[in-house]
This record gives sequence, C-alpha cells and structure tokens, in this order.
Amino acid sequence: IMRKIQNSILLLLLCTFSSYTQENDFQIWTSLSVNNKVISKTDINIKHGLRFRENASLLSKSYSDIRLKYKYNKRISLGVGYRDINEWNKELSREQKNRYYSDLYLRNKLDRFVLSVRNRYQKQGNTNSHTYLFRQKLSISYNIRKNKLEPLLAAEYFYSEQKRINKLRYTLAFSYPISKDLDFDIYYRIQQQINIENPETLFILSGKLAYDF
Repeated sequence: IMRKIQNSILLLLLCTFSSYTQENDFQIWTSLSVNNKVISKTDINIKHGLRFRENASLLSKSYSDIRLKYKYNKRISLGVGYRDINEWNKELSREQKNRYYSDLYLRNKLDRFVLSVRNRYQKQGNTNSHTYLFRQKLSISYNIRKNKLEPLLAAEYFYSEQKRINKLRYTLAFSYPISKDLDFDIYYRIQQQINIENPETLFILSGKLAYDF
C-alpha cells in the first residue's frame, strides 16, 4: 500500500511539473543605478535595466527609469517616477511604452530587522492605450551582526483596473557593499500570473549594481 501511495505521489508531482514546464521560463534581469541627493531629504535615482527571456537567451526588455524620492521622516517617504520601456516579442518586433508612477514607502526598524511596505500606483502604455495598476510590496531585511551581507525577503501583488490580482512576485535577495558608495544586490525571484488565461510562471535571477555619489 505504501508503495502505491508513493507511486501516486510521484506521478502527481511529475504531472504537475509537466504542466508547469509548458508555461515556465527562466529569465535574467540586470540593472545599473546611480543615486544622488538633490536637496535635503530628496534623492534622485537613475536606473537602466535589461531583461532576457527564453531561458535567458533572448532580450525581451530594455528600460531607463528616473525617480525622485522624498524622505518625510524616518518612517515615511514619497516618490514619483517615469520609465521609458522598449519591449521585444518573440518575432523581435519592438514596442515602446511609458510608465508613470507614484510611491508611498512605510518603514519600521525592530532591533536588527527592517520592515517596509511600498505602495505604488502606476500608469503604463503607449499613445493608443494605457493600463493602471496598484502594487503593494512587503519586505523584511535583517542586518547580520558583524557581517556585510544583508538578506531580504519580499512579496508583492499586482492589483489591476479590473479589480483583481493578476500577478504575484516573491523575492529572496542579498545585498553586499563593495565599497562605501557601491552596492551589489543579487535576487532570486518567482513571478506568477493568476486570474488570466494561459498564466506564466517566471524564475528570475537578477543582479543590480547601485552607486551613490
């Protein structure tokens, strides 16, 4: 009986994995950003990123992003930004999009833990049409004693104008200061589409280099 149960579980796992592989993709995301203080409590961040799909073999997106962030106090910050996006489909046809967004950041430090919430409202599209999204990301980081490496866990949902969640994103990240002004972050991310036809699950390895001056 135990052998039958084990075989049934194995068959179920194989069927589940087989169904997922038809809709899965491994991607690599990279970005380089610079950050500078404009005036007191206000920073400007400029970032350029590339994303590769089809098992990281094909460029799918290139974008440039600029954001202003105002630190109201230790716990609350506000941000506004713009992103210029170029996307390529499987036929290598390019589409240009614009994104406008506003952010509300909430932050709280508990001993060596930092809890943060980012609420984002964004508008994205081209001259023909736009979509609107509300995104909320919850993250927790931990400052390891006597260690420069800082781990982070995050979860984010995407709430569409159709009043439903259509995407979930989970992230495990590690941040390491290369120097006083230069940080390197590495992420492993799982992104799932839900409540849509033919949903896709992405497994993403991401690297970010950030310079403060």
